[in-house]
Amino acid sequence: MSRRILVLVSGLLALVLTGGCSWGGSDEPAEKADFDAAQTLRQAAQAMGDLKSVAFTVASEGRTPVIVKGGDLKLVREGDAEGTLTIEQQGQNVEMKVVAVGDSIYLDAGTGGWRKLPKALAASMYDPSAVLDPERGIAKLLGSAAEPEPQAVEKVGGKDAYRVGATLPKAQISGLIPGINADLDGQVWVDRATHRLVKVRGAFPEGKGAVVISFTEFDAPYEISAPK
Repeated sequence: MSRRILVLVSGLLALVLTGGCSWGGSDEPAEKADFDAAQTLRQAAQAMGDLKSVAFTVASEGRTPVIVKGGDLKLVREGDAEGTLTIEQQGQNVEMKVVAVGDSIYLDAGTGGWRKLPKALAASMYDPSAVLDPERGIAKLLGSAAEPEPQAVEKVGGKDAYRVGATLPKAQISGLIPGINADLDGQVWVDRATHRLVKVRGAFPEGKGAVVISFTEFDAPYEISAPK
C-alpha cells in the first residue's frame, strides 16, 4: 500500500512536466495568433529551467485513466514539496496531505496522522528533483515539443499569454508519467511578459478525459520542512 501511494505522489508531480495535451480555456476572447510558436516554446523552456521553485494545481476533466485526480502543490528545485493530492481509491476520491523532504515522504490521509516513508521506494519511477531540472523536467519537455503552431493570444490569470499547440514526444513524456506510451497532442500557455509556462491542458488518447495544470507562483521563498 505504501508503494502504491508513493507512485501516486510521483505521478502527480510528474504530471507537471507533461506540459502537453490538448486543452482549452481562457479568461477572455482570444486575439489573433500572430507570433513565433517555436521561439515562444524556446523562451518558455529557458524561463522554466531557471526557476528555483514553483506552485501548481492539477485538475481532471472527465474520467481520466490515472489515479491522481487533482492536487495543489509547492515544489522547490531540490525536490522538496508540500501540498495535497486527490486520488481515486476503489471508486472514491480521497484527499491526502503530502510533504517530501530530503530522502523522505510524509503522507496523511486523515486516518491516523503522518506516515513517514523513504523516497527511494519510488525512485525507480519518479525523482521529484526532475521537475525543475532543466535537463529532465518541464524545460526539457517544452524544448522537445514538435510541430509547434500559434493558436491564440489569451488572458490567463488576467495576463496575456500565448497559446501554442504542439506534439509532445513519447520519449520525453514516458519518463515522467507512468503509463503514457504515445505522443500527445498538446496546448501550452506561455506568459507574454515573463515567458513562463502558466497552463497546460492535456487530453489522454482515445478520448479518455484530460488534465489541466496551472502554475500559480514562481520563485517564491518556500521553506518546506518535515511535519511534526
